[in-house]
Amino acid sequence: MDKQISLDSVAEQHEMKITEITGSRAQRTRMLQMGFTPGARVRIVRRAPMNDPVEIKLRGTSVLLRRDECQNIKVAEAE
Repeated sequence: MDKQISLDSVAEQHEMKITEITGSRAQRTRMLQMGFTPGARVRIVRRAPMNDPVEIKLRGTSVLLRRDECQNIKVAEAE
């Protein structure tokens, strides 16, 4: 299995594949409802000053997440 890292540590414009969603049940449910599911491809578009929030491209849509939310999304290199 590829090395997993949290989404907040991914470089801008680098496409990754979601492997796992962590955090509380409520946090996991919210992420899954927004489309952050294992196997989905994500890309960091840009970061605001101080790295918070982060703009993410997911399934053709731009989503803004706080940095602490990104830490609960584990990703690996996309094939």
